[in-house]
Amino acid sequence: MKRWMYTLAAIAVTASLTGCNFSEKASGTSREAGSLKKLGKDEKATIKVMYYDKNSFYQQYGNLFMAKNPNIDVEVISNQGIYGAGKDPQEALDKLIEEEKPDILLVNGTDQLEKFVQKGRLYALDDVIKQDKFDVENILPATLETIKLKGEGKLYGLSPDFYSQALYYNKDLFEQYAIELPKNKMSWEDVINLAKRFPTDGQGDQRIYGFSAYSYMREGVAYQYMSSIGTTLGLSYIDPEQMKLTIQTDAWKKALQLTVDSLKSGALYMPKNQNADSNAPRMYEDYLKENLFAMGKVAMTIDGSYMMQNLQEAKDRLKDVKPINWDIVTVPVDPQNPDFSNSVSVSNVFGINAQSPNTRAAWEFIKYINSDEFARVMSKSSSSLMTRTAYSKERDGHNLEPFYLLKPNPDKSYKGYEKIPGGFYQPFSTLANQEIQAVIDGKKSADEALKTIQDKGQEQLLQAKQADDAQKEAQSKQK
Repeated sequence: MKRWMYTLAAIAVTASLTGCNFSEKASGTSREAGSLKKLGKDEKATIKVMYYDKNSFYQQYGNLFMAKNPNIDVEVISNQGIYGAGKDPQEALDKLIEEEKPDILLVNGTDQLEKFVQKGRLYALDDVIKQDKFDVENILPATLETIKLKGEGKLYGLSPDFYSQALYYNKDLFEQYAIELPKNKMSWEDVINLAKRFPTDGQGDQRIYGFSAYSYMREGVAYQYMSSIGTTLGLSYIDPEQMKLTIQTDAWKKALQLTVDSLKSGALYMPKNQNADSNAPRMYEDYLKENLFAMGKVAMTIDGSYMMQNLQEAKDRLKDVKPINWDIVTVPVDPQNPDFSNSVSVSNVFGINAQSPNTRAAWEFIKYINSDEFARVMSKSSSSLMTRTAYSKERDGHNLEPFYLLKPNPDKSYKGYEKIPGGFYQPFSTLANQEIQAVIDGKKSADEALKTIQDKGQEQLLQAKQADDAQKEAQSKQK
């Protein structure tokens, strides 16, 4: 659900420096770099950073940057104030940028990047990249292409890392049951057919599942399965501009039927209702034991790069559990669009404020966190996937190519999704799960379930919108 919801973040760097030389295309439009004078050897600068968490910033970027640049001091200001019930994060972020006048913006997602470019908020980096002969040749081409696509052919920012998922599989289970190993660029039908070849008659600890969509799952997974299948095929369940659901279609019906058939086969993991006290004290080992893939109970699962860290921690901490002999291939793809995936995204794009008078200082920060040196250091301590591929080709003896093989889907669009009230998602997910379960139980047809999801979901959406608008109005009157 978190991939449907927008989070907005901003990061800012301010410094008292001189000598920046640039030309401005037009008032209110993005600026292009000319020659930028480099910092003097003895010049001091104070860098003000607007970020969601002070400690996180220093751990991820600040400490390394200050060690490399001792003449630049760093201050951090939290931007948590832009979030909250009844608030419009985009409006709050715009106001924050106007008031704080940051030199650097951390843009969360390419749709946000496109909006900033259209508003003329960002400074084109192409000229200064050439001036400093900054190496972009060894940055993952797909990330640069994605940023350029949203920047009218120009680089209005750079991203040191990116997000991607892979299909993890248990090699020993496949060998035990003499099933051929998964391959890159399989369809959902391919994955599910492999999952169905595993036995479903085991009891208790002997029960094996062919596939689990996510490593940690408790309740309400049917809709997650259907949504994963549908979005892979490029389907959208909502039109945020019209504030209308669009799920009652033949394409979504096929996704629903594939989900129902797969769950009824017993090959896909379907968690039962949990009665355990959620407030009971739990150890980290308990959390690791809930990872069915790490416990050897699931042959295949989909997860991000952090799953590798979880598997290593399970190996180190759970001495009574046999370590998993695992490998990865790409996530399922749309056979009609096999080189792209919705599970690949460029989230953290650092760009320079077009109105910044401190362009050189801002560029030094962006240049460093996107450098070969930074990637080399971070690849040793972070589970993130670095866009400099030289340091992310393998980890612990595993080839990481599947994370890099697919490109962000250019047709994927979450434009306008920030308009969807946050209070809509949970009730809608509950509704969808109930209706899908009704189809599984034979109480409803696929057509009947989709009609209910469409009609009642539309009511939920409008109710959530009205509640959100009322809350905003009340807050406005208080001001």
